[in-house]
Amino acid sequence: MEHIEAFLISLIAGLFSLILAAIVAIEHAARGVLAGVGITGSVQTALLALLLLGLIIVALRLFGRLFGALIAIVLLIVLAHAVVTPHRADVSASQSVTM
Repeated sequence: MEHIEAFLISLIAGLFSLILAAIVAIEHAARGVLAGVGITGSVQTALLALLLLGLIIVALRLFGRLFGALIAIVLLIVLAHAVVTPHRADVSASQSVTM
């Protein structure tokens, strides 16, 4: 059960890092194009911020359901693990550490 959880969490993290790398590459290319055209300074920063917001929205629309499904599967596996795994008995008062 733990292996499935670890696999799905690493899949989510890998997909997130792949999306983030694509966003950074697009932003870097856009920065070069804007600098080549002669747009620099605060205008370039504002345009890149708008581009970044647009890319984030596109990424969430494209991959939002996939992330939601993967997170739901992870939570169901955690729930199944909590239900199926035998629970340990509480520590009795005689076993507790006193100061």
